Formats: sequence, structure tokens, C-alpha cells
Amino acid sequence: MAIFSKQKKSESENTRHWDRLVTQIIDGNVIPVIGPEWLVDDQRGSNPHQILINDLAEAYELQARPVSFSELLYDKDFPASDRKNIYAMLGEAFEQPLFQPSQVLRRLLASKRFPFVITTSFTPVVEDIMREVWGQSLRVMNFSNDPSHNDDIKTRADIERPTVYYMFGRVCSSEHKYVVTDYDMLTFCKAWLSSAERPQNLTAELQNKYLLLLGNNYSDWLSRFVWFALKQRLESQPMGLVVDSQADESLMQFMRRIDAFVQNLPEEVIDKIEQMLNEREQQDSRFNKAPTGTDVFISYSRADSEVAAMLYDLLSARGLKVWYDRNSLGYGTNFMNEIIAGIRSTKLFVPIMTRNIEAQKNEYHPYRTEWQTAIDMASGYGRSFIMPVSEQGFDFYGSNVPDAIKACNAFLYNASAPDFTAFADEIEKILNSL
Repeated sequence: MAIFSKQKKSESENTRHWDRLVTQIIDGNVIPVIGPEWLVDDQRGSNPHQILINDLAEAYELQARPVSFSELLYDKDFPASDRKNIYAMLGEAFEQPLFQPSQVLRRLLASKRFPFVITTSFTPVVEDIMREVWGQSLRVMNFSNDPSHNDDIKTRADIERPTVYYMFGRVCSSEHKYVVTDYDMLTFCKAWLSSAERPQNLTAELQNKYLLLLGNNYSDWLSRFVWFALKQRLESQPMGLVVDSQADESLMQFMRRIDAFVQNLPEEVIDKIEQMLNEREQQDSRFNKAPTGTDVFISYSRADSEVAAMLYDLLSARGLKVWYDRNSLGYGTNFMNEIIAGIRSTKLFVPIMTRNIEAQKNEYHPYRTEWQTAIDMASGYGRSFIMPVSEQGFDFYGSNVPDAIKACNAFLYNASAPDFTAFADEIEKILNSL
């Protein structure tokens, strides 16, 4: 008799995927990629593209009911002279709000857990929701299939800023600057595959991000292309989740091969995410609102949690106010904003350096953003601010750690018998002198 049935293995795999998704959300590592399906709440449907197609088909009195702009424009009853005018017609139509954004997407984005969002729709619906959530701090970026005008991020920190990125262009009156027809899609696809034309900094950052594809509902091979265009390397981790009500078995097999998974209904997905986040919050009451003006900020890799906890306990026992995210970082907030605020308001920054740091050099981890924030802060002080703690045997000075941190004297500890007493004494000495 088999120990594991096919059903049990499937349930276990599903649980693993959900746990990974929620963990990535908590770590601020998820980028939604939102398509036209489920964008709007409208009595005519949820896909603004199809609503526009239906309205144009009715206006031109077409007998057929096209399901794409290409079918519409090349219908035998559609005037050939008007084909090039489609971009100007759409651009003019969107000079005023046309659609009411869906409550499903409002629920997802209102949590402020996803500051950087990619949209594959040319309509400004996702932008409208993000502007409601983030206000004037929202940044709008656009890929218009023009190498001289395609937007790209400049630094890793940019992907933490509230941003809407139009992957296939934003609606305007110019021809072929956004995807309307099959020809547009092919030329945009070609550009995204070109290392010279695609946004190189953004695609580099996306390699270590978890992608949440919602409402794109593309054909099997177009879905694979979008995935590859954003990820570049299909063996990279983490991968992601596709929410597609029309996904066929071939696409689902592909997703399983790259260790991603597929769900059908966005509302059920968002319900599940909210439920699991609430459960995590209830399970770990140590997460509280972040304090300000701390004495020490401890920065560490999750792989070094035990060392960080030991150091926290020792410093806290001496009456020091310590930022340690297992105690200080709140759910329901933008975690990176709390981290940056914590570093800017602390007196001393203590990064923990171990072999794990070197092993993770090709992975995205928030602690590197912490390092850069601390380096920027240290440049304004005339005293010690960064005080590294390094595991003995780890080549701290020959590692990939930034030079500005290597320039600081590191306290060495024995990983088999950690003793931070002398380090805590030095911390207290510096704090007493401030």
C-alpha cells in the first residue's frame, strides 16, 4: 500500500506554494503583474479591453462579435481607413475616466504590501487604484517600445517605491506605442527579448522577486513568453503564482515544471492571502508597531536568526532599546518603510556577517537595502555608526559586503560558542558617550 496518495501529495504541494507566497509577501518580495481581466466592476463585464471592443463593434454595426482588437479591425465590415485611427480614438476616449476599478484589486493593493506593480493593460485602471492608495508619491513608468524613451529603475531601492510600470505601453494617441493589435504584441515581445531594449535594471531585480500574475489570461505560449520576458531565467527562484480562469493543462504543466502554480479565481486567492496573513499575525504576537529612536538596529539574514536573537537578548537585558524585526516589525504596514525609518532613527547599526551572507550573494534579501540605508546615514555622522559583528572563519574583508561596511572594524565571534559580552560592553561605552 502506498504511503502517499496522489491526492495527499497534491494537497501537500498546494500548502507549500501558499506558505511560500505568504512568506514572500511578508518579506516584501512580491510583484503583482496585472492584466485586463477583473480590472473593473462594470455591468458590461470585468475586462475593459473587451468592453471597448464590444462598444466599437456596435458603433460600426459589425455582425461578428470580435474578442480582440485585431479581430475587430480586420473584420470585413470595419473600414480599412479607420484602422490607423484606433490609437487616437482610444487616446481620446481615456482623456476622462471610463471605468470603475474592481473591488477585488482594491482589496489587494490597498494593503500597501505591493508598492511596485506591473500592468500588462494599456488602460490606466491599475494606476487609478494605486493613486488612491499612495497619492502623490506614486510614480508612473512606461515601456513604449522605444529604446530612447523606455523607462527603467536606477537602483534596487527604486523597486520599493510606489510605482506602476506599464509593460506593454500606456494608452495615448500615438500609433504602436502600446499594445492594441497582434502586430503590436509581436513587436513588444521582440523588444522585451532584446537585452539592448528591455529595462535591464528592472529585469535584473525581478529575477529574485516572486511574481503574482493576475488576470492576464493569455494563451499558453503567450503566458510563457510574459513569464520569460520578466524572469529571463526560468530556473531562478523564487518563481510565482498565475491566477488564470482559462489556464489549460499544458500551461499548468509548464508552471509545475518551473515550480510555480496556477489558481483560477482572484477573489478566492485574495481571500486566502488575507486569511493566511491574519493567521500568521495571530500565531506570532511578537510583532508590534515599530519603535522609534532605538539605541541599536540589528540587521541580519533569516539564516542567522539564532545569532540575532542571542544578541538581542543580551543587549535588551542591559536596558537598551533594540530594533530587532522579530519584535519590532508590524504586520499590515509597508515593512521596508518601517525598516528604513528604524535605521534613520537608531543610534547604532549592527549588521551580522556570516558565511550565509556570501552564500546568498545571488539572491535578493532586504538586509542589503538595510546596509545601503545605513551607509548613507553613516556618511553624515562624525562618529561610529556601523558596528559589524562577524563570524570567525568568514572572510569578511574579502566578501561581497560593501566597502563602506568593510571599512568598519568588525567584532569577531566564535560560531560554536558565541559570546557577545565584550561587544555589548563596547556598545554601552559608545552610547554613554553620545
